[in-house]
Amino acid sequence: MWPPGRRLRIAGGSIVAVVVFAALVAPVVLRGNGGSCSETLLYEGRTYTARDVGGAPVVQAIAVGVGVLSGCGARPQNADVRSIVGLRPALAVGLPTETTTLFVARGWCPSLTGASLLRCLHG
Repeated sequence: MWPPGRRLRIAGGSIVAVVVFAALVAPVVLRGNGGSCSETLLYEGRTYTARDVGGAPVVQAIAVGVGVLSGCGARPQNADVRSIVGLRPALAVGLPTETTTLFVARGWCPSLTGASLLRCLHG
């Protein structure tokens, strides 16, 4: 058998290893995949948050520029930004690849989705 001092060092090392492992894994476990992840878009100095419009009718118009899309564990990437018919780009924009998502400027119509969100943005 091992001498008592060596047993304590092994036990201490094991405890430290478990604590370090828990610290590294905890952010991944706590974040989970429960839909709490939200993409953000930085465009012309404004931050826009992805919001679900579900089946509500949103018509994209012209390309207005390029923004930086980030969030949900993905690397930031450039994204083509399009205006939305009837809305100023300062309020909300769209991405050509997103048909059920509207990117709404931070602070506008908080926690609304779908048709309620669109009514709020149209004012």
